Amino acid sequence: MPRVRTIACLAGVSVERDVPGEQIGEYIRAADYVTWVDVEDPGERELAMLLEEFGFHPLALEEAAAGDQRPKIAEYKGYIRVITCGIGPRNGTAPFDVSEVDIFIGRNYAVTIHKHAVPALDEAYRRWPRGGAMLREGVGFLVFTIVDSVIDTFFPVLEAVEEELDETELSLFTEQPKDSVQDLLATKRQLATIRRVISPLREAFSVLLRRDHPILTQNTTIYFQHVYDNILRILDAVDVQRDLVTSSLDAHMTVVSNRLNHTMKTLTVITAVVAVGGLVFGAWGMNFTRVPLSDEPWGFPAVLGGTLALIALVLMLGRTRRWL
Repeated sequence: MPRVRTIACLAGVSVERDVPGEQIGEYIRAADYVTWVDVEDPGERELAMLLEEFGFHPLALEEAAAGDQRPKIAEYKGYIRVITCGIGPRNGTAPFDVSEVDIFIGRNYAVTIHKHAVPALDEAYRRWPRGGAMLREGVGFLVFTIVDSVIDTFFPVLEAVEEELDETELSLFTEQPKDSVQDLLATKRQLATIRRVISPLREAFSVLLRRDHPILTQNTTIYFQHVYDNILRILDAVDVQRDLVTSSLDAHMTVVSNRLNHTMKTLTVITAVVAVGGLVFGAWGMNFTRVPLSDEPWGFPAVLGGTLALIALVLMLGRTRRWL
């Protein structure tokens, strides 16, 4: 269901929430106000309102409403469109949910468009009015609050992936590892998804670091440098964890190979024991017309004892060679 919420800040001092839709144009035309319009699941009515009040390009609005766009920054006449992505908690069978957020940035406004609820924007909705003196930085600080909240969603997921990876690595060396390879491959797919989402953001946000940008002031450069550094941290963490996954898979194959070798050695000893018993009793009982020592009272114990001694010798040999 479509939802529109608006918050406006006057000269970095007073904050007004839930501005009526018919008054949004007045706030935008007032240079002293910085206005944030958040649109969730936009329909035709909401898109028509954005087209009328802000003059956004119809194709840009259509792409924002459809979602599934590659993170990027596009510059239009009078505003910038920033496509960013965050990740949320598990949704059904998926390990996490990727949320696209389109941000349209003007001189004194920011419009966010997204499908479904994005908890990171709720956090930004609470954070921005508490900015204090930084509210005087204008729309730059607003955009930083939105983007920073969205990018911060990657860190809890990466921490969870790291914990799962540690547990999987420990299970590789237990006697009966359960689904270790499946867990490692699932973790590798998660990291590939995170890198696919975050990698284009590095290129996109480098544009916001330009000091000669016509909309964002030079004072906001330090804020976007902080976001850019967080993106680099995430990419470094993803690369490190992907290397750990590869190393864990190699270690798993080594452990499996060692266990297979040990099993084959044990089976070799068992085969030798069976062969000794079969050789003695088979030869003694089948190759003579009259079984030797069958008339002697000590004959059977002697044959049995000799056979057991040979079996014990084979077992001792396997034990000394650590085949058992």
